[in-house]
Order: sequence, then structure tokens, then C-alpha cells
Amino acid sequence: MKVSEKHSTIFTLIGVICGFIIGIILKSFTSQPWADRNIMYFQFPGELFLRSVNCLIIPLIVSSIVSATCRVSDSGSIGIKAAMYYFTTTTLGITLSVLLAVTIQPGRFHKIQNEGFQFSQEFVTTDTFLDLIRNLVTDNLVKSCMYQYQTVLINRENVTDDSQEGDIYSWVISHKDNPGTNVLGLVGFSLLLGVAIGRTKDQGKPLLDFFRTLSDVSMMVMDSIIMVVPIGVLFLIPAKILQTEDIGGMMSRLGVYIATVFLGLLIHGLIVLPTVYFICTRKSPFTILSKIGPAIITAIGTSSSTATVPVTLKCLDGLNINRKVSRFMVPIGATINMDGIALYETIGALFIIQLRGLEFSLPGVIAIAITCTVSCIGAAGLPNGGYVMLIVVLQSIGIPAEDVTLIITIDCFVDRIRTTVNIIADALGSSLVSHFTEPEEVDSEHEAEEFLRDFPLENSKL
Repeated sequence: MKVSEKHSTIFTLIGVICGFIIGIILKSFTSQPWADRNIMYFQFPGELFLRSVNCLIIPLIVSSIVSATCRVSDSGSIGIKAAMYYFTTTTLGITLSVLLAVTIQPGRFHKIQNEGFQFSQEFVTTDTFLDLIRNLVTDNLVKSCMYQYQTVLINRENVTDDSQEGDIYSWVISHKDNPGTNVLGLVGFSLLLGVAIGRTKDQGKPLLDFFRTLSDVSMMVMDSIIMVVPIGVLFLIPAKILQTEDIGGMMSRLGVYIATVFLGLLIHGLIVLPTVYFICTRKSPFTILSKIGPAIITAIGTSSSTATVPVTLKCLDGLNINRKVSRFMVPIGATINMDGIALYETIGALFIIQLRGLEFSLPGVIAIAITCTVSCIGAAGLPNGGYVMLIVVLQSIGIPAEDVTLIITIDCFVDRIRTTVNIIADALGSSLVSHFTEPEEVDSEHEAEEFLRDFPLENSKL
């Protein structure tokens, strides 16, 4: 683990503990409830931290997805198999997270008043799914950075027939632009752009180099911002405590949330992924799992899928997995395979929705799950990248980013487990794709090694 990452984790933990202590002291020894304006003044430094994170989300998502898609589109059948595998495992992970969140309902026992956040129940299920497609196929890239398309049904005035008044299908169909980043539109455009650049070969290399550099720079700046998380939580957590009437209830609900996340990660990592591997290959997945111990330890220590890439490759080399396949799958998986973050984001978003006492229909929950799935691609192996992407998801449904404060308090612990799940998925995926890949399907050693150019260890050591 890098020294900076070690110190960041320790300082974040200290910031969380100090934040709770300060919040409890201020709440216990203040006779009068804090006014909203005073709380706003107190949490101002934390608000600046959240605004800094928001500023980098769009360039990070776009550059990461374009860079990864270029590589996949230029990889032939290997890329197709990898995309199918990651799509399947992420879909299963999202389905599991929705089932757990809806069944256990970790935030349902403690509701926060939802003043100013009234969600209309006047909708048609078909419109919800059509809006998903409309947002995916955006008509204005600049607008997608600020707004989302939403169908609005308006009850016609002067309706005398009671039966017709109750028929929602007879209402006037309109639409509005909801404030919030249209993640689906940005991801859809980035995927198309990445595929197009990948097909241009050498002609598109300058543009690919631009997006790779933008991705590297965005991650460096984001990493620097994440280093000030301890300062941010030192002001955000006390403010959240001052706003909460029942501290004990909030902590108990947070405990249920942590248990739900860990349960989902364990089921996905130790049951779902091994089952997919066994069904496809008819081989024991635990042969692979028993040999990737060093990669799992590194994942727990660094909380970063990207930092674990070299160790994962060494473990897979010891299993005699096709080197060309592993050197494609593992680096690409560090960017586009975010099973752990997708599961964590979905449960986290539904948890905060339940805390606020908001009601979402099944189509709405599915829409949130899809948004979590596509947004997690932009996490790009960043340490503590889960709550960064969760901010995008919450803002896309109109919930303030300040609610992520509850998630940050335990993110440094959960992040290590979800990173481990990502590494397990990468290792099993490499073995699975290698099982169905002929040696001649990868054109050259240079093509495979090209994917390692952004990682710290020399290729000769791998």
C-alpha cells in the first residue's frame, strides 16, 4: 500500500471519529436546536469538498469510458467475450442488491422528513422505461451535463366524466428537464465515441491519447481531492448529527445498512460469481480463488482495483491462464468491471431514499439500478470511488449530495471488501474467457501488453 493511501485511510477514520464526537457534544450541550442557517455555516467547508468532487465527475466518467471502450472495440472476440461476462455479472449483482435493499429495507425504520422532495406518483410504467432510452440517446450533450428528460402527465382541466378523469392514459403528455447530470446520456455517447475511435486505428490515436491523458489527470486531481476527505467529514458529520433528532435510530439503521452491503458482497463474491464460472466451464472456481490470495490481500490493503492489477496478473500466471487473455481482461476489468461498486451504490441509493421516507415505484427502482450500473464504470479503480459515483446517482434523482455523509463514515471499510469482489470477478473472468479462447484469437503479444501501459510495474516483471 502506498504511504499516502495508508495515511488517507487513517486520517479519514480520525476525521469520522472526531466528527461524531464534535457532533454529539454540540447536540448534547446546546439547549436550543441549531437553526438551519447556523448548520449551513458550520458545514460550509464540507460543502466545498462535495462541490470539488462534483466538478470532476463528468471529465472522469467520459474519459475513462472512452479509453476503455477503445481498447475493447479493438480487441476482437476477446473484447466481446469480456463485455458479455462483465455485463452478466454486473446485472446479477444489481439484481441481488435490489432484492436485498427492497427485502431488508435498511433505511425504512428511520425516516427523515422529506420537505421539499415530493415525488409525484402520477406516472405510467411505460413512460419510465421510455425516458431511460430517451436519456441514453441524448439530443444535446451539453444539456446532459445539467439536465435529464422526464415525461410529465397533466390532468386535463374541465373533465366532467369522472371515469375519464381517473384514466391516467387520457392525460396530456408533456415533459420537463429535471436538474441533475444525465449519466445515461454521457455514458451512451462515450461508448459510441470510444468504439468509433477504436475502429480508426492509427488515425484515432491522437484523440485516444487525449482521452487517456484526460483520464489520468482527472484521476490525479480526484485523488488529491479525496485526500482532504478527513477535513470534509469533520464538518459534514456534525452537521448531519445536528439535523437528526434520533441519533440512536440513525446509527442502528446505518448498522443494518452495513450488514446489508456486506451480505450482498459476500453472496456475490462467494456464490454468484463462482456459480457463473462453474456453469460456463464445469470447473471448480475455488481452484482459482485459492491461488489469488496475494491479490485479495493487496485489494484489501489498497482499496484500488487498478493498484492490484500487477499482483493479480502474477497470480493468474501461476495458474497457467493464457497470458494474452489475462493481460487484456485484468486491466480492462479495473476500469469497466465494478460489480462491487455497482452493488454498493444501488443499496446505498435505496438506503438513503428509504431514510428520507420517499416512495419509488418498481420502474423507478430499476431506473436507479441502471443509473448505478452505468455510473460505476466511471469509478475507474479509484480508491474510495464508490461514494464519488453515488453522488452522481443521488443528484440524478434530486436528492442532495449531503446525504452521502452517512455513507462516507463507513466507506473506508466497505471499499476494501467491494474491491476484493471486483478482483475475484476479474480473476474468474480471465480464466473463463481463456477457457473459450483459442491462442490465435489474440493477434500479438504487443496488443496484449499495450493494455498495461498505465500500470506501475514493468511488463517484464509480469
